[in-house]
Amino acid sequence: MLLPSLEMDAEVLKKYSALHPKPAGLTLQYGTAGFRTKAEQLDHVMFRMGLLAVLRSKAVVSTIGVMVTASHNPEVRTNFSLKRK
Repeated sequence: MLLPSLEMDAEVLKKYSALHPKPAGLTLQYGTAGFRTKAEQLDHVMFRMGLLAVLRSKAVVSTIGVMVTASHNPEVRTNFSLKRK
């Protein structure tokens, strides 16, 4: 069964994106481990990485996943990165 085409409405994206704001003053870099910082600061990243995974999957017609990992450092840290099947 084929799924109906989903168009991303800009207003809907803005509405839901506003529910996941970036914390003021937070600066992140994407490195070899993806985005890495305290988990409670990554809600906005997870929302946007999910959107990016959908767009990438549609563009390359392949499975794209969002990988979430936790570090073994004393401070609680979480990583998000995109992976292609």
